[in-house]
Amino acid sequence: MSTKEYVLNMQQVSVDSKTRKNILSIENLTVRPGELVAVLGPNGAGKSTLLRTINLLQPYRGEMQLFGQDVRNANKTLLRRRSALVFQETLLLDDTVFNNVAKALKFRGTPTPKIPQRVHTALKTFGCEHLANRSARSLSGGEAKRVCIACGLVADSELLLLDEPSASLDVGIRAEIIEKIRQWAQAREAAVILVSHNFTDILHFAERAIALFDGCIVQDDKLETLMRRPANEQLARLVGIDNVIPCQVERGNRGYSIKLANAIEFLYPGEVKTPITACCLSGDAFYLNNTSSLIPHQPQVVTIEGRVERVLRGIRNYTIWVKVREQSLIARVPQSHISSDVYPHEIIKLAFNAADVHFV
Repeated sequence: MSTKEYVLNMQQVSVDSKTRKNILSIENLTVRPGELVAVLGPNGAGKSTLLRTINLLQPYRGEMQLFGQDVRNANKTLLRRRSALVFQETLLLDDTVFNNVAKALKFRGTPTPKIPQRVHTALKTFGCEHLANRSARSLSGGEAKRVCIACGLVADSELLLLDEPSASLDVGIRAEIIEKIRQWAQAREAAVILVSHNFTDILHFAERAIALFDGCIVQDDKLETLMRRPANEQLARLVGIDNVIPCQVERGNRGYSIKLANAIEFLYPGEVKTPITACCLSGDAFYLNNTSSLIPHQPQVVTIEGRVERVLRGIRNYTIWVKVREQSLIARVPQSHISSDVYPHEIIKLAFNAADVHFV
């Protein structure tokens, strides 16, 4: 694929400041038209800096093409008009809500007669049409955030850059707003780069996810792969892998012998790229002993015994904290797979398939 077929193509892009080097250090990042991409990382990872750099608001070194044009030789104002950045902060002018959203269209040269209908459509889509004549300064945090989203999306830009779009929104409407953004983008075949700390946002929105640590991309993968098989221990903890257990690996005649910190030992059926420091195991990989018929009778199945510390009975799943030696494990078991109730202090057996283990 040629560079003209990318909405964004970054090569060896770096951003420094007077007090800190490598705020951002991107070796390679490309985004195709219509692609929905989530960016995650801890505070200070460089996520907002990445969006500002793409929007040409941040000085940088390196090569970047937007919409197939080399930024160095292009009209930056025209390029910026083809994208839209919704900041994490609610930045609105001291004017009416209607005029704030209309400004985004006027900035891009939209014919005046077309502006009112497009503004009302955007406000209605994000649940703030009734605020059109209100002063932006009088809005609540959630109202202002929805207006900012309307400002960002009203121009039907080819590239949307969204920095924590669900921040300040009530929990009850976050998923709805994220879904409306996704539908809006897909209807217009716009590419989107979404930054969010809220994993529910990411799960409902993106197919591709990028993990950013210390300004560098540590993993760029399908969302499911990144969540299930993170590239390192930091990322495993960030995405909420239930069990990240220190471990050692030894290669023997029968394969790789894995020794966990809680004295569990098992043979791993696949290849292990050493060195590794931890074993990652999702809570939903566990089976419970009182449903023995559900436990596959395979050599790779590992059975462990422990004492129940806590049980959280959900609508569909039980979350069970189990103490195995000095290590606490979290198992998430479907309620339908539990034939009798589980209580704190009870001794139970858990099983998992060794092939479900991921190493970092």
